[in-house]
Amino acid sequence: MKRLNYSIGLADDKSNLNLYSIVQQEVDLGVKALKRESADLAVTLFQSALQKLTVRQPFYDHLVHNLLLSYKLLIEQLFKTGDAVSANDFLQSALNLEIRGEMAEDSDFRKRFAGAFQDLGLVFFKYKHYEASVLCCRKAIAIYSRPSSYVNLTNSLAASGQRAELADFTTDITEEQLGTHIFIACVPKSASTFLKNLLVSLTGYRDVFMVYAAGQSEHELYLPTLREAWQLRCFKALFRS
Repeated sequence: MKRLNYSIGLADDKSNLNLYSIVQQEVDLGVKALKRESADLAVTLFQSALQKLTVRQPFYDHLVHNLLLSYKLLIEQLFKTGDAVSANDFLQSALNLEIRGEMAEDSDFRKRFAGAFQDLGLVFFKYKHYEASVLCCRKAIAIYSRPSSYVNLTNSLAASGQRAELADFTTDITEEQLGTHIFIACVPKSASTFLKNLLVSLTGYRDVFMVYAAGQSEHELYLPTLREAWQLRCFKALFRS
């Protein structure tokens, strides 16, 4: 939560000083409201301040981040009071927030912004609103992906009963570009290696190494290696005892 600073070009002439003085006051009051957990007031103040700024102004993205933190706090407070309907009503407003200004190229800022959506997803997960949690996790991944993002998304998908989408794991591949991946699930010593080798020979598909390192259990698939083989037609035997 940063303080508005005229020295970075928010006010270019004296005619704008009054406007930016009002914005400064709203930002300062919004920060104080957020610190004392007056979430509804913080949302109102940050929304009002944003309406007076343009995306080209340096402080714009920081205000958006503050507004997102305020939404997260407000939603959590509404759940605690049992008002799940209102909590969900604010979800779309939070999901609509974007980094549109100069901070879009700042990886640390995007990481913090994505982290706020991850935290919001955990709030919805805690109160068993799993579909909303999935939306928050997907939003976080779209902003800044990291391993914890995929863990939270996997948990939310499993709890909601939804299937994962290709875009959950990569945006560089379309479904039309995907190869064919066939996994043979079997118990050890059941002639599965023979079956796999026979199918590889007959089809021309490849046998692909899908784990992180040699010696790991065959069923412990490793996402980066799956991504490397996305265009291939391949077989893989998964041994389960």
